[in-house]
Amino acid sequence: MSSTETANKLKITLLGPIKRAQMQSRLSKLPSREVKVQINNETKMVSSKQTILEAAHKDFGIKIGFNCRAGICGACECIYAAGPQNVQKYKCNITGLMRKVRACYEPVQDGMRIITLDHEMDRMRQGTADE
Repeated sequence: MSSTETANKLKITLLGPIKRAQMQSRLSKLPSREVKVQINNETKMVSSKQTILEAAHKDFGIKIGFNCRAGICGACECIYAAGPQNVQKYKCNITGLMRKVRACYEPVQDGMRIITLDHEMDRMRQGTADE
């Protein structure tokens, strides 16, 4: 096991429960309503009290790989194509653009457009798996 893998496992073990509890608290404070979300060119109305990862699995039937469910490891990163501007975005290692989101740690919002299937995402996930 590499030192990066060891560090990630340690971070997930120590911070995972805290981050997941923070996310659940954040979701519980959101008003319960239906929001329109697009993932991979499919649009649906979903509950606002869930993360992108949960909506992809439950409502869209899309499997997004994940490890920590706490926004730590980056295995669930997707491309944020459009939508509200108050979303925490990360810089893409391949394109250099600020357009990645962590699906396990970002609540769904009305008007979101998420891309999980594309060459850039495959390369990013391969890089995450290789670490």
